[in-house]
Amino acid sequence: MCDATDELTIEKPPKVHVAPPGHSRAGHRVHGWCSRCPGRELWEELLAWRTRDNELHDDADAKAPDRVAHPSREGQETAHGR
Repeated sequence: MCDATDELTIEKPPKVHVAPPGHSRAGHRVHGWCSRCPGRELWEELLAWRTRDNELHDDADAKAPDRVAHPSREGQETAHGR
């Protein structure tokens, strides 16, 4: 009879993040692929990075306002044609 404590546990080695020459190591480390991989395109990697960054920032508190308190002088001159 086999007891649950007798189960064989296999420890996996730590994940090594490597990328083929010419590929993005950061892309492979974070996503497991990059735009240089077969079947992937640049827009897919860009979308993956944007999605990741948006998820990171959505959890953060927004401390700065979305808009400036007043427009710059250059912006006013352009808007009023001066």
